Amino acid sequence: NPTNRALFLRLLQQRRGVVHELRRMNQYGILSFYLPAWRRIVGQMQHDLFHVYTVDQHILQVLRNVRRFMVAEHAHEYPLLTRICTGFEKPWLIYIAALLHDVAKGRGGDHSKLGMKDARDFCESHGLEAADTNLVEWLVQHHLSMSNVAQKQDLSDLEVIQRFAALVHDERHLNALYILTHADIRGTSPKVWNGWKGKLLEDLYFATQRLLRGAT
Repeated sequence: NPTNRALFLRLLQQRRGVVHELRRMNQYGILSFYLPAWRRIVGQMQHDLFHVYTVDQHILQVLRNVRRFMVAEHAHEYPLLTRICTGFEKPWLIYIAALLHDVAKGRGGDHSKLGMKDARDFCESHGLEAADTNLVEWLVQHHLSMSNVAQKQDLSDLEVIQRFAALVHDERHLNALYILTHADIRGTSPKVWNGWKGKLLEDLYFATQRLLRGAT
């Protein structure tokens, strides 16, 4: 229904109340009705060492985190993230990526790759521009890439930074992935995030930014 799609997109684009409304939509089954892929993850447990929330509740936590990064009153907590969010054109695209980043969990196979189709279908059915659709789809595909590089590879190795810079390609993708990665890690469990992980992500962010701007 074009009217419903327009209303849902307008919800994601509004400045306040986004997460509150999505939580209510989830509680009353509206999200499951609107997004068929969402039905499979409601109440779905995650059997790993990190996630303490069901998949749907984790996603809502990630959305909450993204929202906090975008609000000026929390700038003292997340100065770099708030600055990046403030300068990011169409920040609501990150909401869409956050909403869909784990929506394919539990289907078997790589949920990042499986979720790409859900992301593209959502964006195309809601009339997003091609560049915006590509960004959301890319974020869903690579939402684990930055944390994996930051925590598992040698950030003093220039080749590591060069490979990651080639993956993100430009600062728009880098900024969006940095925001989503922060929100995702913080949304797994209150105990998972720490300053060491934050420093690794920040180091990778700035090293990649310098390379994308032409530094050697």
